[in-house]
Amino acid sequence: MSYEQTIYNTFRKHGLTQEGTLGFLGNWACESGNEPFRLQGDFSPYRTISKAYVQGITNGSISKQQMSQDQKGFGLAQWTYWSRKAALFEWWKSSGKALDSAEMQTEFAIHELETEYRALFDFLKSTNDVFTACSRICREYERPAVNNIDARYQAANRIKYEINLDGSADPEPAPTPAPTPTPTPTPVKDHALILRTIDWHCENFKEFALLKALLECRNYDTADWDNDGVWDALAQFQKDNGLTPDKICGNQTWTALLKR
Repeated sequence: MSYEQTIYNTFRKHGLTQEGTLGFLGNWACESGNEPFRLQGDFSPYRTISKAYVQGITNGSISKQQMSQDQKGFGLAQWTYWSRKAALFEWWKSSGKALDSAEMQTEFAIHELETEYRALFDFLKSTNDVFTACSRICREYERPAVNNIDARYQAANRIKYEINLDGSADPEPAPTPAPTPTPTPTPVKDHALILRTIDWHCENFKEFALLKALLECRNYDTADWDNDGVWDALAQFQKDNGLTPDKICGNQTWTALLKR
């Protein structure tokens, strides 16, 4: 079963509506890519740094104190604040499950909702509005430096079609569609409209690789070990093209980048 399906099933089992659950999946897609082993700043294809971090905590070479005070976002929600990471450590120890268990981490999030975010929890058990769920989770539970609600909402809508909403295991592969005539090419301007809005929370999205490649093709220097260079280059590109240098790649920026 995929991580996203496990997260969905666990939240639904504890009373969240479909829309409330998708709100969490959209937020966590931007936070961690819904990878429970994800360590902040690890963009390697095989997540070797993240997996070494999990192994170190599991075998005791990284202590509870070291984990809670290293100021590194970890797990599905990218828990960072020391008291929340310490509580996650204790929850993991008492759970009998793996540290990188999506079910364990989701249950910890539910515990936080029940004890620290009760108004949000009650809302997520009754809402039928995915956008508002994404917004409230972002602003009240995740509280990132940038409230990129649109990117989180788009991620939620994508995931909606990639999991089974009845709570069963992973969906069967989609049947091969019948051949269709080759469509008339769409102007480049319209292509930007199908690309998701991304910022530094969404570096696991496929659009990030495209953004980096487009900037490099235009001779912008994106070199930086932790990918900050991409966003600095984006801000310079936006400034050079009369756009707001906010380091958020939305429709206007995509259109400018894709312009021949």
